[in-house]
Amino acid sequence: MIQDIYKKRTNVSSYQPSKEVAELTYIVKKDWSAGNEILHKPWDELNGYSVIDRMNKDQRTFNSFVDETVEDPDEAWKFRGTRSLARNKTMAMHAHLTANFIVPTIFAQNEKQEEDRDMSEVMRDVLEWMSINSNYRSSFIVGTMGMLVNPVTYLGADYCEVFQKIKEKGEDGKLTTKEILDEVLSGFQVPVYSADQVLITNAFEQNIQKQRVIIQRRFVEYTDLEAKWGEHPNWQYVTPGIQSVYSEDDGLFYDVKDEAHELLVEEAKWKCRRDDSEVVFLNGIYMGEENIDNNPIKHRDNRNAPKYNLIPFGYERINEHFFFFKSLINRVGWDNDLLDSMYEITMNREILDVLTPVVVSGAEKFDSQVVFPNSVVAFENPDAKVTPLLPARNPMAGYNAMSKIEESIDKESINDTQSGQLPQASQKAFTVAKADNAAKIILKGAGRNLGISIIQYGDLMTDIALQHLTTAQIDEITGAEKYRPFILQDQMVNGKKVSKKILFDASLVGKEMTDEEKKYASLKLLSKVGYPNNKESVYLVNPHLFSKMKYMCRIEPDALLEKNTQFEQAMATNIYTLLRADPMIKPEPLIRKLLNSFYRGEADDMIAEGGGQEGVLQQVMNGQGAQPPQSPMGAQVNQKITAQGLNQVA
Repeated sequence: MIQDIYKKRTNVSSYQPSKEVAELTYIVKKDWSAGNEILHKPWDELNGYSVIDRMNKDQRTFNSFVDETVEDPDEAWKFRGTRSLARNKTMAMHAHLTANFIVPTIFAQNEKQEEDRDMSEVMRDVLEWMSINSNYRSSFIVGTMGMLVNPVTYLGADYCEVFQKIKEKGEDGKLTTKEILDEVLSGFQVPVYSADQVLITNAFEQNIQKQRVIIQRRFVEYTDLEAKWGEHPNWQYVTPGIQSVYSEDDGLFYDVKDEAHELLVEEAKWKCRRDDSEVVFLNGIYMGEENIDNNPIKHRDNRNAPKYNLIPFGYERINEHFFFFKSLINRVGWDNDLLDSMYEITMNREILDVLTPVVVSGAEKFDSQVVFPNSVVAFENPDAKVTPLLPARNPMAGYNAMSKIEESIDKESINDTQSGQLPQASQKAFTVAKADNAAKIILKGAGRNLGISIIQYGDLMTDIALQHLTTAQIDEITGAEKYRPFILQDQMVNGKKVSKKILFDASLVGKEMTDEEKKYASLKLLSKVGYPNNKESVYLVNPHLFSKMKYMCRIEPDALLEKNTQFEQAMATNIYTLLRADPMIKPEPLIRKLLNSFYRGEADDMIAEGGGQEGVLQQVMNGQGAQPPQSPMGAQVNQKITAQGLNQVA
């Protein structure tokens, strides 16, 4: 979008928009320049590197880059390589942070209010459904790796509806073309953006929602963009590899060849949250509405307030204001360089000790042709002698230095035991435990920064769930309103492994029921799913109430740590022993928890059928008795209609 048009100008572009669009393009171009300056300016916080240079340097370190170009033949014998310790530590840290797929958890803002608790539980399940039925998990893995290597990595939250053309053979045998929803490009999408793909306007504001403007940029295939923008009147001007650049000198647009991306199109999204404006430019061509004021930000919360739909991820903050982060590679970089230098020096000396250079005096000829295993050389000159060129040394000095450097890197990241290696036999148990505890503290620090970003990302996921996934849709055939069902397989509910089904029911809006009527309706649901041998758990939800609630997102600390199966089994056994005889504890869920800790999902096969519960349910369904009985079954109901959803008046 920014080019030197005076050096690269080819011709005046056929794209010449209105004065209003040209003025907006000029404003966007200025914001682009400001954001580009932030990325390329040297920063003291990054040790004199720019964000781009820091990113490139750290990526070379992570990728174990070694310069193998040697022009001097006298230097060719030297060892050139890397221990790749920084990469190994990064991979170990990444394995810990991604031991579990961390999904934002929704909690009730007021745990004392039943409606708050119930709706929060439903939203929690909806977010889990979104994480499973999207590219969230793969993007989470890539984004977490990015935060360990780069000054910043972003996760976006998009909801798209893109159509694709398919060919079908009709009854007459002829092929016809029609459009269907492209399930690959549509729905909830989690794009990953690198540091150079997002421009900000304030390098000293850490909260991205407080940035005046952000610009997201990426290079995309022409055909992918055609599926989304092909109907726009300005699409005819979009050409791969050709940028339309605005000149403020004469107010005209010029075509400039983008030699680095000849087959791609640059997509740039300019967003200003305060003005509620979002405009897309393709190779510098305006793709918004004809009236430039009719371009609101697409991502909105349940108050219809605009938000930037991407969240920065980073390893650790540099100071209290700087937007960018210090990566793990940056943190251990100096020690990693020192280790590689020491390793190179030590290995080169080992080579020289094995193939020792010597000084020969008093001999007419002595070269490599007479140096081979078991060789015997006789000198005619009795004064001939061979003297090693290098002095004697302590062979362990280099290795001891490398060991100290590795200890320093361990203190700044993950030690060998945390990486899955056994400690050396010479190390004392206390020393190993102390180092292990220090590594856990570092891991928790990285986990907290990851957790903060995931919490912010959870708010964006909640917005998408409320704005797009849980709203009514019009049936193409009947024209009636319908809601998307959410089905989660293999869920643990009261110790039973079942599929959980969430149904939004418009008939609940404005409906009032007594507590007894709610219990009775719940028992009907139990009958439909075949309780007590049910394999699914059904939730009916009032969509109106669900959309008006406020949801609080946070991360459980345990979600950031790898699960220890043996510890969970021991805890379940102890809890069962302590509480089994307590009259206030329900025995069946307790035994299910214990069995599932050893044999997850197989508890149903081990528990005997309960006595009398089927009969109680049958009496209720046959209408015997005006009120549903107050039995333990009623308290253990898995299927429930949200009480507030039934009481709420629309």
